[in-house]
Amino acid sequence: MSMKIVEYKDVIAFHPGQYIGELIEDYQMTQKEFAEKLGVSPRTISKLVNGEEPISNDIAQKLEKLTNISMKTWLNLQASFDRKVAEGAVP
Repeated sequence: MSMKIVEYKDVIAFHPGQYIGELIEDYQMTQKEFAEKLGVSPRTISKLVNGEEPISNDIAQKLEKLTNISMKTWLNLQASFDRKVAEGAVP
């Protein structure tokens, strides 16, 4: 599994998809099973886990319902990652 990790000025920012990958492992599910429970395609989960797609409002809302981790937390993780990339971190 390829993780999107950005290092910038001694700070490491993780794409929120990494946390989704960890949750899938914690839940002992496949990405396909997680996608079905979330109501999205397996391709969407794969792209998220691999850091190829950002967490949208819709995905954040679905993640909140499934994981009990607030929508705001998911969006903040994405915003923090995006900020580090915009500041010139090298992906």
